[in-house]
Amino acid sequence: MKIADLPKQWETGERTANTGKQEYEVNVTLEDAARLRALAELYPDYSEEELLRDLLNAALSDLPESGRRK
Repeated sequence: MKIADLPKQWETGERTANTGKQEYEVNVTLEDAARLRALAELYPDYSEEELLRDLLNAALSDLPESGRRK
């Protein structure tokens, strides 16, 4: 999935499969935190954590194959 496709997914209420779980603690800039809060306000059916998970998943999926280890 491409990051540009996420708003459509969120508007339709589709959820990505959550197979397994690994917790991470990340520090983000105040600007990024504000942008994440704004997204959560636009898509209230999704938590900030879900939005962040989808964004991270899409970003990692967009990496070129050479950036992935096999």
